[in-house]
Amino acid sequence: MRATRRGLLKGGALAGAAAAIPVAAGAAAGVVAVVVYDSRLAESASFAGGQGIDLARLSLREVQAALAGATRVEGLTRWSDWTVLRGLLEEQGLRRRAETRASAPLSGHDGLLRWSMVAR
Repeated sequence: MRATRRGLLKGGALAGAAAAIPVAAGAAAGVVAVVVYDSRLAESASFAGGQGIDLARLSLREVQAALAGATRVEGLTRWSDWTVLRGLLEEQGLRRRAETRASAPLSGHDGLLRWSMVAR
């Protein structure tokens, strides 16, 4: 298989659009989600549109403070970030609603996860 720049851009755009659908659906239902992303990864930054909690710019303590009191959190992050965030959010009473592996052809990262957590 031969990867072209055009193919990678198309794949990234489709992956970003598919990953954003649940966030848009939740906003339409009146529930505002806190979005967590990593601006170092093109797909993750595109998913968030520059809005939300950027793991590249905040310490873990700052992220934890920003997530305090959240009732719905959506994210597109690396697996390692997801495991830490999941533990923090479970301590706050949130539960996992969805977890899906996401492709990342632009950043070349194979371990991105699209996830969602909600209050019990």
